[in-house]
Amino acid sequence: MKVSIVHLRLGMIAAVMVDFNVSSRISWAWIEYFKGVTGIITSLPGYWKSPFSCSQDMPPITKKHNRGTRKAGRAVLRSQSASKPKVNQVLAIRPKRARISKRDKQTSKAPISSQKHPVRDDPQFQKAISSAERRECHPEDFPDLDFHNSFGSFLTRKNPVSENVDTKVAHYWNLLSQTPTVLQQHIHDIGDQYRDAFRRFFMGEPISLHGHVSDASNPALLTSLICHLVSHASSRSEMSKVRFLDEKTRTNPRVAVTVGSYRADAVQLLANSLPPVVIDAESAARIDAQVEAAKALGYVELIAEIVSARDGNIISERVWKNLLNSCARYNLVLVVDEALTSIRCGAPFAHQLPKYCKHGLPDMIRFGKAVRTNGVAIDWQGINVKKLGIVTAEDRQLAILDWQARLTEMAQAANLLISWGTLVLTEREQWPQRGCEIGRILRSFALSEGTQNRDIGGLGSLIYLRCQVQARFFSPVMGAKAGNHVRWLPVMDAVMMSTDELRSKIFGPGSIAHRKEISAYLKSKDLQMGFCSRCGAAVEAGVRACDVCVFRNCQECEPRKHICPNRSLKTAA
Repeated sequence: MKVSIVHLRLGMIAAVMVDFNVSSRISWAWIEYFKGVTGIITSLPGYWKSPFSCSQDMPPITKKHNRGTRKAGRAVLRSQSASKPKVNQVLAIRPKRARISKRDKQTSKAPISSQKHPVRDDPQFQKAISSAERRECHPEDFPDLDFHNSFGSFLTRKNPVSENVDTKVAHYWNLLSQTPTVLQQHIHDIGDQYRDAFRRFFMGEPISLHGHVSDASNPALLTSLICHLVSHASSRSEMSKVRFLDEKTRTNPRVAVTVGSYRADAVQLLANSLPPVVIDAESAARIDAQVEAAKALGYVELIAEIVSARDGNIISERVWKNLLNSCARYNLVLVVDEALTSIRCGAPFAHQLPKYCKHGLPDMIRFGKAVRTNGVAIDWQGINVKKLGIVTAEDRQLAILDWQARLTEMAQAANLLISWGTLVLTEREQWPQRGCEIGRILRSFALSEGTQNRDIGGLGSLIYLRCQVQARFFSPVMGAKAGNHVRWLPVMDAVMMSTDELRSKIFGPGSIAHRKEISAYLKSKDLQMGFCSRCGAAVEAGVRACDVCVFRNCQECEPRKHICPNRSLKTAA
């Protein structure tokens, strides 16, 4: 390689000497000499030609190769230098640019990348896409037609694990995405901070977490949890003097439910195929007698709902008071299902509304969906739990950690972080209060669509409508199916409290332009709304979406060709 470097330098010197009035013949001789040298060198075996074809066993260049290289270079110099033109003439030659006439410019075919697309390059289409993309970058600033939100699992369009929400949550989330093995060293710290955030907002203790909220209905799980708490009871507590659980109850647990509770059939399957006792809450005397009979048969828990998940009926204050009194009298653990009603209904949990909590509190709470974690929480002030005498923070923490020590980990780290960030946002922006306002505004728009007050159920921003009522809406939205009803489960973002935004983008004739923008954006992303706008059921593949109302309906609701809910709106738009 020494020869190539030397001749490279000589060739560069010769090229520079052209501008210093040196003979053109000598200059060209040196240039050609350099070409001959490099040509021979590159033809040597094992010569390094490319960084992708480098040979590790390249032979060294010997003195013999060196002599042959110089000899070949002199021969090239003598044979070619005389026939070359002068250097000044060669340097004066420039490649001429081909001239194209105006006619050729007009008729010539443009490159494929610059060709105009008949749809994508349309100005209205581009305007719709740009608006929809802004909506994608800041979705919390735009009201949405999706009132389904994965069966109420999303309370916001914001990212709950971003630095704008909480720096600790964002730090742990970055660890999860980059070095998940390192994050496992912090899993106990994440669990402790998650429990603190949960306790501070809900005034309860998350003791048992599961994959789905229905898993918390297992009678064996609830009975084991009760036995665990009894084992931590104080010796001076009331429970030490009362026969709370017998051997028959522990080996064959059963669960009672109130009328209209969600998935009573699933509770029956979990309870060793024994049918649950259904408490009919018509009168106080009837409730008391049924609770006493359930306790005598070995039932240990009663699951109730503030808002019936099946039809949206709200439990009355009188019935709630009677349930509390009867369960306290017969030591039947009262479990309230808050999977859908948490945060949305004016309080962290719906049973914490003033008209309910003044009569007492339940022993356990089932939570999930919007909280982004699923499981059971303990209320230490519950009607029966407070009898255990677990009053100090140390005793309560010991009871919680002893139970969770049975598991490998409290929950998946991703679920804990998302739930933790959601709780931070909920407390900071006061979503329970927003839920009441959003529910009031959405109910007013439902009334403007011709709905009667008696046809609207639910509490706060948890709204129930009959499928027949939803099908008559001129401005359809996508809800979640619940039997013969459709549930509206909107997000808690601040834009949902703006009447003007909702009127211009969701309800009424003014929403057509926004709907067309959403339709164009979904087409550009090859997406479609997945649920029927009339009944909330999943829509079969292959059903085309409407360009005006955005939605597509199931075959049961619309077996024939789609008809836009208001064809006059389509014409006006």
